[in-house]
Amino acid sequence: MIDIDRIDEQLAAALVGEAGRRPPAPRRRPHVDAPLTPPQLLELGRLEEADAATAAAAHPRDALTWATMRALLEGRQEAARTGVEELHRLAQRTDDPVAWDRYWIQRFWVAFEWGTAEERFDVIDHCRERAYRFDELPWWGNLTLLLAGMGKVDEATRAFDEAHALAAHVPALDAVTNLVEAAAGLGDAGRVAAVSRTVRWPEGRLVVIGDGAVCKGSVDRYRALVFAAGGRWKEAGDCFRAAESTHQAIGAQPLLARTRQQASGTAVAA
Repeated sequence: MIDIDRIDEQLAAALVGEAGRRPPAPRRRPHVDAPLTPPQLLELGRLEEADAATAAAAHPRDALTWATMRALLEGRQEAARTGVEELHRLAQRTDDPVAWDRYWIQRFWVAFEWGTAEERFDVIDHCRERAYRFDELPWWGNLTLLLAGMGKVDEATRAFDEAHALAAHVPALDAVTNLVEAAAGLGDAGRVAAVSRTVRWPEGRLVVIGDGAVCKGSVDRYRALVFAAGGRWKEAGDCFRAAESTHQAIGAQPLLARTRQQASGTAVAA
């Protein structure tokens, strides 16, 4: 005859034993940091590593964007213009929204650096649509900077105030640096100071737009403009020298020239 009570006692004892036994500790996996992306390497100024990482990319859109960014950074105007035209053809052929976005970003900066009056008017129409119609903060920043550069003071001031209101909630470094430079170019020290309070400045970094479409150079140049607007000339001088050294190191000739021009005191009225 089967002793049911005995079986129940044995089963209970087995369960108690299993519950009281400590499970083996899981084996720890060694922590391995994820490799930095090309835009992250670019932000750190590690251009050779970023170039190598980008060369391994399979997508032609990425390689083309990167080559055009490097041409812009180094001041190779014809190569930059050619890259923008090729990216335009790629965007038309594939109807790729990423390619279209990068095309307009890089076209904007080519026009800002070297554009004719006609080219700038074409680009500013796009800026107005993206800002006024779609309320996109990066394009508010672009619009403000280009308006200031074209001497359209009233519209630039209105665009600045709209962008500043947005940046207070989403302090994107790309937009804020554009606003700092625009206000500095307008000689508006109050607006320089106001917008600078919306962002924490990462010292020693390069300002990179999106996933590496454009590199705007050392953050120290923008910090210098903020210090100069506040009359803090020693700090401004230190930052300008740091920016100059960085731009020399990375071969950014247009940014080096702009840094030296702004350091001469022509860009900011305190």
